[in-house]
Amino acid sequence: MSGENHLKAGELMLKIISDKISIRSNALDCLEYLSNLNNYKNLFPLEKINNWESSTEHCKFSIQNTYTLDIKKQGLETNSIYLVSAEKSPFTFKIKVEIHEKDSLNCIAQITCDANVNPILKVLVGKPLNELFNYMANNIEKAILLE
Repeated sequence: MSGENHLKAGELMLKIISDKISIRSNALDCLEYLSNLNNYKNLFPLEKINNWESSTEHCKFSIQNTYTLDIKKQGLETNSIYLVSAEKSPFTFKIKVEIHEKDSLNCIAQITCDANVNPILKVLVGKPLNELFNYMANNIEKAILLE
């Protein structure tokens, strides 16, 4: 599964948009940090993540031992990082991490996800994924400062 937007019969597009988060870091440093998928472990709630594996281009982990998210980097632009589902994910998705410079010392980050899921899965994963992406966005600054 490549993360392409091909909906199968019975699947729906689930759109998740995190809060816009102000970060005390310049946009370039933030983009550089987030373009390395090894760093994403620092964005997740560690008590809910198991079986973490990563490289600069790929990460895979289980959420509360229920389902596995398998993510690979698709591309990088001036203000955005594009991630897509890889073969072990239970559904296809695209994630866009946007970083916009506020001034030379601050930027704004937002995470958007489009997931192809069936109606039952949409009900089950919609709220937890929204909470997860908000958690991630809110932890970017903390993770960069720990670096």
